[in-house]
Amino acid sequence: MQDSKLEGLTLHSWTLQIWRDYRRGVALTGQQAAIAHCLQNHPEWWSDWDTADRPDDERAITNRLIHIHNDAAIRIQVERENPKEIKTLYDTLLGKGFTEFESIHTLAVAFTEESSYAVENDETFDLQRYVDRARSYVKEALSRPNLTRSSKSKRY
Repeated sequence: MQDSKLEGLTLHSWTLQIWRDYRRGVALTGQQAAIAHCLQNHPEWWSDWDTADRPDDERAITNRLIHIHNDAAIRIQVERENPKEIKTLYDTLLGKGFTEFESIHTLAVAFTEESSYAVENDETFDLQRYVDRARSYVKEALSRPNLTRSSKSKRY
């Protein structure tokens, strides 16, 4: 079996175990708690998590898992205030009436882009470039809040 497939299954099975534990009321902390919170905040995908042992569309499930883990990464950055600029940008969005997940998703676009750029160019993740991208996306979101809000219906 391909290494990438094994890694995907590992991420897949671990994330589904977090979902099951969350649904059973198991107390979760740290990264697991952040992942559970992000899973819970995507009710449009709950049926996927509940039936993901036999996914109809493995690619869609994988994309959604990446989405959830990126959301969780932003949540952890905000909670830990590291980098502090991301926490500041998050608070700015909340202060302007954006919801928690509108704010997380705005920042996650920059995180995802920088992560992809680093992988595609065989570079390390550039924190300053990420913060600069995040700043740009927050500025855009604040100038066009209705566009940001209408994009939340997007399916992955």
